[in-house]
Amino acid sequence: MLLETLHPGTLMGPNGDDAYLGRVLRYGDTTDYAAQIKALQSYGIMASFTQRATYEMIEDQINQGIPVPLGFVHKGPVTHPHGGGHWLCCIGYTEKTLIVHDPFGEIDLINGIYMNNWGAKLHYSKENFGPRWLVDGPGSGWAIIANL
Repeated sequence: MLLETLHPGTLMGPNGDDAYLGRVLRYGDTTDYAAQIKALQSYGIMASFTQRATYEMIEDQINQGIPVPLGFVHKGPVTHPHGGGHWLCCIGYTEKTLIVHDPFGEIDLINGIYMNNWGAKLHYSKENFGPRWLVDGPGSGWAIIANL
């Protein structure tokens, strides 16, 4: 999603994301941020990983027209999220929500269960996404930050 926004037409056809995933797998597991960074770099996108992301950082990127991949803990209740994590891509925001594309589909943020496999342009509340993304408190979000 980030790649296609910054370099439109790079991933052609309805299965273009499979080509990107194939590239990521050359460098490691899809959940590994380093593999994602290397794959993006192989397409000419300079990006870095941070474990100190904030909502303000996301908003700044979105305001520049740059989507933001976010790593979050997707299993378990919002009061006690657990598991290895998952990546989605933030494409917009409102005062109370992040607008995301989630490749797994739509998650019930309260219970940590995917409800369906339709994950385009979802509005995830900051109230319930925050505990899953800012697991170690404010300023502790996982994100991939790209440069134009």
